[in-house]
Amino acid sequence: NDERKTIMPITLGYWDIRGFAAPMRMICQAGGIEYNEEVFSLDESKGGPTKWFADFKPKLIKINPCITLPYIQDGDDVITLSSACFFYLGRKTDMLGGTEQQKQRVEAIIFMCFDLRSEAVKLLYGPKDAYDEGAKKHLLPGVNGKTGHTYLQLLNDCCKIYGTKFVAGDKLSVADCVLYEMAVMHDAWAKAEGVPTYLDKDDFKELNAVIEAVRSEPKLASYFKSADYNALPYNNTVAHFHLNDVDN
Repeated sequence: NDERKTIMPITLGYWDIRGFAAPMRMICQAGGIEYNEEVFSLDESKGGPTKWFADFKPKLIKINPCITLPYIQDGDDVITLSSACFFYLGRKTDMLGGTEQQKQRVEAIIFMCFDLRSEAVKLLYGPKDAYDEGAKKHLLPGVNGKTGHTYLQLLNDCCKIYGTKFVAGDKLSVADCVLYEMAVMHDAWAKAEGVPTYLDKDDFKELNAVIEAVRSEPKLASYFKSADYNALPYNNTVAHFHLNDVDN
């Protein structure tokens, strides 16, 4: 285990959206890590991309050559890339599962959510004609291949086989936080596209149960009341879907 004491507070750096910073905020709040945020925006009135690319990235790249958003600054350490940030916070908060089986489940769900996010990003941030042709196919059942619906069904099947309150048992894990954000974003996206949603359907019953367990977690009560959750968009404004007006 990493026995270094976290220098409080740490800094989370990301765009002014939920995205992959949402699970990081959830992990920090559930795990009792005090944090500040360095927020970047595409909006020129808030500093625009220059704040990140000219003011912050050149300094941070001298500490970590892989620097991108999101990042964590913890004392002299700079951690970057979403997966590295999740696992760093997971080690700090003991939210990666206790037994070997639990750890395997946490890792599997996290990386399946990365695959889901990757497929979504191709559409959300890709050409408009590709989005118009592919968005509903990504969200609807009956389409073969790597679609949002397919991944969410697989995630539901995992939750069904696990048969536990959370992904890794009775304790909230990093995987639950990542899964939550991916599921509710897709649910809101489906609603925006006028196609059947996921989180009120019997065929996603087990996934729904985990999502509701996360929503009911006392350690996350303040997060679900915060502007970070209720006001920030799911994706950046250049995405074809970014609004946050459904799951709050």
